[in-house]
Amino acid sequence: MTRPQALIVAIFLLFCHLSGAQTETKVDTKKFNEAVKLANDEAFGEAIKLFADILETNPENVAVLYNIGNCYLNTSDGPDTAIVYFEKAYNLLEDDEKIGDIGVDIQLSIGKSYQYLLEQEKAITAYEELIAILPAEDDLLRQEALREIEICENAIELMQSPVVLKVKNLGPNINSKYDDHSPMISADQSQLFFTSRRASSYSDLLFDGQYAERIYSSSKEDNEWKKAKSLQELFKKPGHEAGVAISAQATELVIYRNDIDGANLYSSMFDGSTWSEPVKAVSPINSKYEETHLTATADKQTLYFTSNRPGGMGGLDIYRVRKLPNGEWGKAENMQAFNTMYDEETPVLHPNGKIMYFSSEGHNSMGQFDIFYCVMDDEGNWGPVINMGYPINTPDDDFFFVPTTTPNVAYYASARYDDNYGGTDIYLIEYEEPEINRLAVIKGCINSTNDAPIENVVIKVTREGETTPVGQYRPHPGTGKYVLILEADAKYVVEYSGLGFEEQSTTLDVTREMTYKSSSTASNLDDVMMLADAKPVPESEEEETVKVVQALDTSDGIPYYTVQILSLKQALSSYDVFVGLEHDLIKEYKCTDGFYRYSYGSFKGYKAALKGKEKVLNTKLWQDSFVRDIKQYEQLMNE
Repeated sequence: MTRPQALIVAIFLLFCHLSGAQTETKVDTKKFNEAVKLANDEAFGEAIKLFADILETNPENVAVLYNIGNCYLNTSDGPDTAIVYFEKAYNLLEDDEKIGDIGVDIQLSIGKSYQYLLEQEKAITAYEELIAILPAEDDLLRQEALREIEICENAIELMQSPVVLKVKNLGPNINSKYDDHSPMISADQSQLFFTSRRASSYSDLLFDGQYAERIYSSSKEDNEWKKAKSLQELFKKPGHEAGVAISAQATELVIYRNDIDGANLYSSMFDGSTWSEPVKAVSPINSKYEETHLTATADKQTLYFTSNRPGGMGGLDIYRVRKLPNGEWGKAENMQAFNTMYDEETPVLHPNGKIMYFSSEGHNSMGQFDIFYCVMDDEGNWGPVINMGYPINTPDDDFFFVPTTTPNVAYYASARYDDNYGGTDIYLIEYEEPEINRLAVIKGCINSTNDAPIENVVIKVTREGETTPVGQYRPHPGTGKYVLILEADAKYVVEYSGLGFEEQSTTLDVTREMTYKSSSTASNLDDVMMLADAKPVPESEEEETVKVVQALDTSDGIPYYTVQILSLKQALSSYDVFVGLEHDLIKEYKCTDGFYRYSYGSFKGYKAALKGKEKVLNTKLWQDSFVRDIKQYEQLMNE
């Protein structure tokens, strides 16, 4: 609930009151400016101390009273204290100042403070008093105050029918005394990823007393979360790096970075032991504007993301892109079913692909961002937007509600509960809502004869007796593992096909006993052996093709991969550091971000690349090497 724009107004006011208040002790301008800077950097606790020091000798300085009130308004337990300072500052104003910028802003801040305290009637009174004194021509402020009254009325209605919640803090293995937020969970709920601002050797201490955002993960053993560990291999840049989304198998991670090109989305792949260097998402997802969050269907054929690009309905909007038959992404479509003239953020698609959860400042919000959901009907149309209700939502910002395959169970972050470890913590919540489409999590694995690449293998799932697929999935190209998320009480036909392989199929009866309940037990399909038509490439031939980097033929849908070993700010003068590796298989890439990247080999298919990585690891020198698609270097050298 940061409001830095109000602090800028107050800097101007300070000098107005310094020049007019001859009877007051001279204000320490240096200390005041330092406090304002701390507040603008969201270090509100430190700013409060400095403003309080100034008030010891200048107890009636409006600018200082106003600023310390804003700082308290931006702390989780400070709105009641904020009101005391705001009202004192307002009562010190002259009549003409009360209808000026500072008077109006103080009145808006008093109303907002009452909203945070859940005293909606008092907030409405504050806004009505403001409207009564506004000049007739000040229509924008009048509309703002009327919107706040509407929000208060939404809150009164929502609080009359509170949602019954069971809330469980995930404990000290996950949470810290710093902000921990943005939980992401695998389909089988065995792996948790989240963003934290805790202290570590990989993040810098910032002005607000917390550290730069970094991504952490934990796995579950015996129904308990293990101690979270940072994904160190991702931290190659200073500043914040936050997790946005994780794939059902927890093998692809979407990351938010605010870099030289603005706010952009990146993705990183897990090859079984190491996360790859994040690669920027291509157009039409990223643009020269801000893209902040992303969510995808389980089969990854449809993506939803947020952007403030031109042509939207206002601020950040939710967009949708679908994958075309040629593998490219189609045109980004504004999701008018979700969007308003205000900001929409943190879209999270339910594992069934039919319920979208997102945060919005519009609709019938009870203040700031609220969490909403919207259900898709059988014809693919999105229904009405519904507020998740109080106390899931509050007059403060509420973000990143993450549903699971278990009915009415979700993860989210909050700072409002008494068992909080400090800042925002991550919680598991059970909420009272009608059960919608019980889901089963089905795991499987695909192998291939002759260890043939499986990148073009498609798993098509169709309800028995129907022709339209409910989903098309792909196995991990290295491990062959895949996850299906299917509705219960139905029979399905599962077809396995791919260029160069014989087609296979099986039937699958998904019963209610297979659905995800509190036990969180996935069902398993038998392994599938895909029979390759083509003969394997002889080893001697494979060694030859590994040396060919140019004119790589991917017409069969099988990409070429390489093993990235090293990235440096300065080019190597010699390859002697690559002990135990053939120097003619090392390639240098000079990239536009100022780094020289060095990779080993050119491998047809992910499985072959993993063997190449094993050879690199056997040197005992490059333990953080990882597999990446060779085509990614084109982007790194040209963007």
